[in-house]
Amino acid sequence: MPTTKKTTKTKKVKNDSFFDKAGNALKTIWSYISTGRDYFWKGVRFTLATGIFLFVVISIVSSAISPLWQTSDEIDPQGKVVVFSPSGVVVDQEPVKRPSEWYEDALNDSFGGFGAQPATPRLYEYRMLMKFFDDFKNDDRVSAMIFDPTGLGINPTYALPLARKIKEAVDSGKEIIVRGFFFNDTTYMIASGASEISSKKISSFAIDGFGGAAPYYKDFFEKFLITPRIFTAGGWKTGPEQFTRSSMSDEEKENSKYIFRWWDKYKEFVMENRNVDLQWIADESYRDLVSGKTKFANSSLEWGLIDVMEETEDFDKRMIEKFGSSDDDEEELNAVYFRDYLASFEEELPSRSKNVVRVITAEGTVAQGDISYGWMGSAGIKEMFEDAVEDENTKAIVLRVNSGGGLSISADYMRMAIQKAKDKGIPLVTSMGFIAASGGYSISSPAEKIFAEEDAIVGSIGAYLTAYSFEKIYDWLGINNDGFSTTKYGAFDQMAQDWPEDIIDVYQASLDEGYEEFVTDVSEDRNLPMEQVLELAQGKVYLSDQALELGLVDEIGTLEDAIAYAAEGLAELEDYRVMYVTPPMPSANPFEFKLEFSQYPLINLIVNNTLNQEKKSIQAMSYDSIYKYCLECEFTD
Repeated sequence: MPTTKKTTKTKKVKNDSFFDKAGNALKTIWSYISTGRDYFWKGVRFTLATGIFLFVVISIVSSAISPLWQTSDEIDPQGKVVVFSPSGVVVDQEPVKRPSEWYEDALNDSFGGFGAQPATPRLYEYRMLMKFFDDFKNDDRVSAMIFDPTGLGINPTYALPLARKIKEAVDSGKEIIVRGFFFNDTTYMIASGASEISSKKISSFAIDGFGGAAPYYKDFFEKFLITPRIFTAGGWKTGPEQFTRSSMSDEEKENSKYIFRWWDKYKEFVMENRNVDLQWIADESYRDLVSGKTKFANSSLEWGLIDVMEETEDFDKRMIEKFGSSDDDEEELNAVYFRDYLASFEEELPSRSKNVVRVITAEGTVAQGDISYGWMGSAGIKEMFEDAVEDENTKAIVLRVNSGGGLSISADYMRMAIQKAKDKGIPLVTSMGFIAASGGYSISSPAEKIFAEEDAIVGSIGAYLTAYSFEKIYDWLGINNDGFSTTKYGAFDQMAQDWPEDIIDVYQASLDEGYEEFVTDVSEDRNLPMEQVLELAQGKVYLSDQALELGLVDEIGTLEDAIAYAAEGLAELEDYRVMYVTPPMPSANPFEFKLEFSQYPLINLIVNNTLNQEKKSIQAMSYDSIYKYCLECEFTD
């Protein structure tokens, strides 16, 4: 019995000893943890308090002594000559460019640009360019500018107002000296309003008017056994005639006469400013060169195109003598350059008004997907409208359109997004820029009022559908397609076989339906009788004053005019602020395949309408192949 008790007691002691040791170990570990925790938080509090204290002290001391040592990188333009040499393209709004992916950068480094995004020229926003010359005119700090417009790509609708703005600055007492080596019709017209034009002895003046030649593919198709399947709706016959004719039709020449209006205004502006007849320069001046009356080297000076002929060193020297040299280097001009000059202006304080007028820019070819330079993706436009509509501060929307159209289905998606804004009761005004034709007009017409810039291209209400088949090539090669299907045309290959009338009828019916929807929309949007719209909807192209007479637009005016009307006339706002909606960033898809209509019309249409057709139904394929695009609106300068 005692033994048993002893044994039990011994076991109990052993058990207590184990738990005691474990408990002591845990207590020791916890004591280290809690001690470390306490010191950690003391350190954090001390560091934070010390940091705040030092920040306050340094800020006070810095503010007190900064006038003694502080320098500024800002350049004071006072008394300097402004130098502006733009090289790029004028647009309404610069799109957001997606950042390069790591593999694109790697390909660039390894293969010298193979993986790069498509090159985008430097872009100048039209409204900012106009404001720049306005600010220069009204700036008492400067009195002169050296300006080279020859690297600027700008359409005629925007070029004339810019030229007038330059002339206004000169008439106000400012001196603008143009220095350039290559001038075309547009850049010379812009330069003609300057105080002086200087050029080198060997310079180029491409004064040849608007117009040019376009390729016609009918004979090419016949020679290479390609069958174009071109469908048009209504009376619109001239749009895709490049694919059906060997030469330009009289109707197409009539439809392109808007370029003569531009040319006449160019000639008038240059004659007023320089007493130079551009028509004579383009058509007759060569006779003086051939006869020897005028030497090639001196022709631009003798004909009055320029005022001074001098090489670069002589020009630079003359400018230093005229405007002075830099404080840092007597051989450098006392100049302030474009971006430094812009930075010298005090930024205007933004309005704090909760009433917002949002400007959405729809610019480029109507297409699917994202917005990028030259491309107006329906997904991007839809997102911009959704952002505007969802913001309760949006009191009005101005849609700035600068597009000759494109893919019909994408234009329809954009109209759906526009309609949602109207359904919510948000006033909508359209401002047409350089062009609002075909699909560009389709998205413009739902607005409560349409403004169009002077000499804008408007109209081209029509649609066409393109596809191609190569049955003649298959026949020449001796390849015969045959098969069977549970349906009537399940085994029909549209690329390799001749088209039966049923397939042709489906395509035509699809196009007619889309065209009918187009003219019906215009009739309802513009409150015009259907008979009148049908008369206009023959693919005809109008300039804005003609479109005004026909009821296609409501007023000739600028974007600023449209904004003011949307805010004050429709939304009845006493105070408001204007916000230009930023386009969404494109998705990361560097392998997306896009071709410009204007650059590669044949390749573009064949690629878009021929590849992978076997994967699509006839109904879907015919609808995806319809274009509301103004082929007549392309011109050459």
